[in-house]
Amino acid sequence: MSDINTARRTDAEIIISGVNVTDSVKKYLISLTYTDNEADETDDLQIQLADRDSIWLEKWLSPVISAAAATKSRTESEKEPTQYKVTAKSGAYARSRAGTQYYVYGSLAYGTIITAKSESGGWVNFTYSGKNAYVQASCLTKLSSGSSSAGSADGSATKGLRIGAVIVRQNWRSDGKDDTLECGQFELDSITAQGPPSTITIKGTSLPYNSTVRQTLKSKSWEEYNLSGIANEIANKNGMTCMFLSASNPEYTRVEQYRTSDIAFLEKLCHDAGCSLKVSNNIIIVFDQAEYEAKAPIKTISKGKSGGYVKYKLSTDENDMYTSCRVSYTNSKGKTISATAYSDTYDKDSKTNQCLEVKQKVSSESEAKALAEKMLRLHNKYELTASFTFPGDPALVAGCTVLLSGWGPWNGKYIITQAKHKVDGSGYTTQINLRMVLTGGVSSGTGTDSSSDANGGSTGNDSGNGEGASEYKVGDRVMCNSGVHTFVNGKRMQAWVPTKVLYVRRVEKDGDVLLLSTSMDIDEYTGRVYASDVHKVG
Repeated sequence: MSDINTARRTDAEIIISGVNVTDSVKKYLISLTYTDNEADETDDLQIQLADRDSIWLEKWLSPVISAAAATKSRTESEKEPTQYKVTAKSGAYARSRAGTQYYVYGSLAYGTIITAKSESGGWVNFTYSGKNAYVQASCLTKLSSGSSSAGSADGSATKGLRIGAVIVRQNWRSDGKDDTLECGQFELDSITAQGPPSTITIKGTSLPYNSTVRQTLKSKSWEEYNLSGIANEIANKNGMTCMFLSASNPEYTRVEQYRTSDIAFLEKLCHDAGCSLKVSNNIIIVFDQAEYEAKAPIKTISKGKSGGYVKYKLSTDENDMYTSCRVSYTNSKGKTISATAYSDTYDKDSKTNQCLEVKQKVSSESEAKALAEKMLRLHNKYELTASFTFPGDPALVAGCTVLLSGWGPWNGKYIITQAKHKVDGSGYTTQINLRMVLTGGVSSGTGTDSSSDANGGSTGNDSGNGEGASEYKVGDRVMCNSGVHTFVNGKRMQAWVPTKVLYVRRVEKDGDVLLLSTSMDIDEYTGRVYASDVHKVG
């Protein structure tokens, strides 16, 4: 909390091995940049420092390490402090007093080590970012004497040093309340010195530098495992934990890891299963992007002054866009299982359709169908992208969704793939990279291949356009139902579309999808809608 009379401002706090060293580095700080990625890339933290007098070049990081090692030197006769490690997978909250009803200063990531002042009534008292704070003891594990180390003050011992940062937007609404962005926990990855002018850049990564998870090449046969079991075992062996949030959990009779790091091996398995992987705060997270895309938008970005942005960039990428994906697998008995998923742009009469062929083990047609949908999503997800820079906003983080309005073809729902928060002499800015969500953009209702024999004779069939299963036919006049404002691919309709009588030009996906236009005599189409979203008119 801030004094309501305090001028609004943004500060960056820096924590080294659990000790707030902001005051030690403030006079050198040029900028702090936190990059939050949705998936497949590690988050990182970069701290740029002025080094005109070569203090950091000649004795780099020594003031920080000294501050982190101890705020006061201990003699051998002094009692060694009691330390705890955060072992709750979701982390723990640092509160102003002992009780869940009290103000939250911030969060402690899994694996964070704290030094306790005391413990009473299920709460541990400690210092958080220079403040007296409390954390629930049930979220912690007490460490035995000598089991943790803040690292040596010698520069040679800095690899693996833990770095944390908090961006605090103080009294932004003149109500005394602060907005905080917990950047998470990082390990020192690299130091770069350059000039003139002389600067030092300290970079930390969310994937531990000193962990074998990314450094050691391993060979192992994984037998009778599922994906979550492999992910949990890799996390546990590397001093991390795992949050498996995916509904898909493939079973493996045998899968080989050959001269590959644990994280690279797991990333490949996740991609093959159509899942996404992220490492943050010592946690390996496996999730389905479709579930994140389905979340409610946190913000609408309108074109013009009301959008609140500083600058923008919109892009499209038509390269390697697939209209369908076919997954197939032939087992040891010669039986082939396959299924095909189609994008909303698929046209069975077009000669430009591109089919993504995936050969991967599946046990049933439904599993093949689900994988085909995920792989098509994975390969097509960057068709429409955008980038915006805003005045700093802690709410804009990777994995959240936003709406674009007034941007023509780019209108619709997007997911934040990367959020870059930067605090420097010019203030606080947030740059977000977006891609359009694929909600409604994949369907497997048309042309699904079912199990077939080794000679390719399918036991299923291609249903064509499926008009017989629909109450609509080509030439029908329709209007959108009340409240319908988006097409099948998730793009928002222009304002006139829901108010106009449209014509059915094609019935697709077993009658579930209709291609509409404003006239039967033109070759320009308004878009595709679900049949359930429209009604016939006379």
